[in-house]
Amino acid sequence: MDVYEAIAARRTIRAFDERPIERAILERMLQAGLHAPSHDHLRKWRFVVVDDRVKRMKLVSFFQREWTERELESWLENAGMENDCQRAMYRDGVPKQTTMILDAGALVIPCFRQSEPLLDKKTSLHELNAFASMWAVLENILIAGASEGVFGVTKIISSLPERDHVRAALGIPGEYEIPCYLALGYPREDAVWHAQMPVDVKASVFVNSWSGT
Repeated sequence: MDVYEAIAARRTIRAFDERPIERAILERMLQAGLHAPSHDHLRKWRFVVVDDRVKRMKLVSFFQREWTERELESWLENAGMENDCQRAMYRDGVPKQTTMILDAGALVIPCFRQSEPLLDKKTSLHELNAFASMWAVLENILIAGASEGVFGVTKIISSLPERDHVRAALGIPGEYEIPCYLALGYPREDAVWHAQMPVDVKASVFVNSWSGT
């Protein structure tokens, strides 16, 4: 599979079968992540691979909950989602935030060095450089995974208390920030493959000005 095929093949999956990811395959994927552009040229990225089921249970205990249909529809309405494709994705995905982490063939916690508190008030986009670089790392991993038949999903660390919960559970040093959980694995037979929003490059690219004239 060439790089364009891998990019096109990448999909978000939240239902995984029981097969673990061979460590050699996972390491190839993480190595691809480490080839991403680094904002400071130092590539001070680290990954915590969580195989232990008990530790996974401890991680999800922070946000684990059962969703009723009414609660889910209310959440979608409050989020202002009007697009049917988008609503379908979230309607399927939100209730699976716990199971996708528990059942993933590999659960990876990516970490990056951050000189200033990530969630403090920012005065310049430059202060987000380390955060932006980490998302380039994650995209490389997901594309490499697609070339291996491995798919995944991220769950954002949405608050300081959640970050501190993950940090304490896994012994992550304080100078490292934790942007998300990265759940990876092989799709279950009944996994939902959501329709992708169509994108036309010609309609998305302007030349010399927004109007393209």
